[in-house]
Amino acid sequence: MGAYHTACRPFYWPEIMTVDESFDELYKLLRGSRCAALLLQARTHFDANDPNQSLIDVQKTRQTYIESRKTLLEGEENEELLNGRDSQFLKKRQNKAVDAVEHFDELVSLLTIQSKKAKLITPVATHLPVKPTTSTLETNVATQHQNADDVLRKALNSVTSAEDVRKCVGQFCDLKTIEADHDFESGERMVIFSNGMGHVVEVDDPPLLDGAICIVTWLDQKRMLPIGLDKFLKSALKGRVLQLVVRDRIVPEPLVTNNNICTTDVMEHEKLVSDTAERDKILDMGAFTQLLDAAQRSSIVPGSNIIIQVRDCEYRLGKYNKALQMMETLYTTFLGAESQRNQRLQREEMEIASGRKKMSPRELQLKRSQDNQATQAVDRAKVRFQRVLEGLRGLLHLERTSTTQE
Repeated sequence: MGAYHTACRPFYWPEIMTVDESFDELYKLLRGSRCAALLLQARTHFDANDPNQSLIDVQKTRQTYIESRKTLLEGEENEELLNGRDSQFLKKRQNKAVDAVEHFDELVSLLTIQSKKAKLITPVATHLPVKPTTSTLETNVATQHQNADDVLRKALNSVTSAEDVRKCVGQFCDLKTIEADHDFESGERMVIFSNGMGHVVEVDDPPLLDGAICIVTWLDQKRMLPIGLDKFLKSALKGRVLQLVVRDRIVPEPLVTNNNICTTDVMEHEKLVSDTAERDKILDMGAFTQLLDAAQRSSIVPGSNIIIQVRDCEYRLGKYNKALQMMETLYTTFLGAESQRNQRLQREEMEIASGRKKMSPRELQLKRSQDNQATQAVDRAKVRFQRVLEGLRGLLHLERTSTTQE
């Protein structure tokens, strides 16, 4: 591979940059490419306190990007191409590709440092100079989780609606989507939403029996009828079943339900309600649900389960910047699929008009009617996408304004 063209170009990379800022800057350069989604996956691992896996993903993404930009990066072998009629445009693309590679290298170095720190972390003594053993730490975490389970059980005993169950569970657990290749394990917790109600269940032992998943209710450990694995996964892909992952560090927050309010501080509860009401004025969870329905009806949005993840994780936890990045990547993919569909319809109309494709008047009328219905579904999905993106940008602007004022 030839040398990268970096001469005579200003260097905009800051001298000191955090990992989050590095991810943001690199994402701006990759936005719209397939590597942007891979970078978001690496950032998800970093946010989950797994810098080792994040480093591996970033290195793989870097290699994929270099291979896709090989022609631009091999400057010496393509001088004739750069001197052609589109030389100015190609040089801009080349400079952007070189910037991206330099950002990749900087991010890899930052993640390498974080990875080494994660391996060398040791507990800090407070009053006694005795380091806690691993078993002691595990016991403390287990005790914390048990206390959280007790509080969660009391809250779930008094709620049944899907929205209240989602709020209660969200205080202590992260809600994650279940993929088609998910490996179910005994004791794994999930929440099932059906007919406007929410149920927290647990995978039984053995997890699978005769092609069906065995589950029990989490509150009273009553066995439920086994559900076919295919049917269960279809419901999971539609967002009706979510996996519960207990957080290692549990920060108690007010539990708000229709019947009772479990709170440690009235002022914190009032602030939470105020912030939620202000957020819902700009963008509420119903907008994500409408977008998910429109995206599935359009049938041209791959990976629509990302909408569920953004709604139940990033949006609910207030990570508006990451939510906006994920939705913009999905929207770019949607626009590409829409463009391909429009081109295909134009080719079909030209073939029909030229006589290369024979269709009876009745068949032609039926085809155009179906195409019009599909086009309306795509247009509705586009409007829903724009509504969610505008709302996330508004929330991000509001968050930055509040931070500046403070």
